[in-house]
Amino acid sequence: MIGPYRTRTLVLTACAWLLSGALPASPLQGSEWKPLRIDDIGVPDETVAFVQFRSKGRLVGHGGCNRLFAEYDANAGNIFVGPVAASRMACAESVMQREVALAQALENARTYLRQQAQLVLFDAAGKPILEMRQTDWD
Repeated sequence: MIGPYRTRTLVLTACAWLLSGALPASPLQGSEWKPLRIDDIGVPDETVAFVQFRSKGRLVGHGGCNRLFAEYDANAGNIFVGPVAASRMACAESVMQREVALAQALENARTYLRQQAQLVLFDAAGKPILEMRQTDWD
């Protein structure tokens, strides 16, 4: 049984944490990933594309032509990203199509599975839509 003072301390601490606006860090925070497959289509090795999950729910990346920006929330295997904004440079059509597919996959992701240096994002139906490898993995 928890004593009355310990209960009050616990409740006050929890309230202070909630009121401070401090949220627990996402398990993906501080990591960078290279897309390997987008909707069953392989991403060429030479493609300069990455996704970074930064602090305060900020996602940044590069789709191969343009910089990508979004907000995200990831916790307990669930993820929400979106909407994804991008800079507006023009590139080869194949690069632009892959970039749009990457942004759509990020926005459509609802759950994720992280196993060491591999990250798979799944859509609402449970279909894998984006597979990535961690680039800052030691």
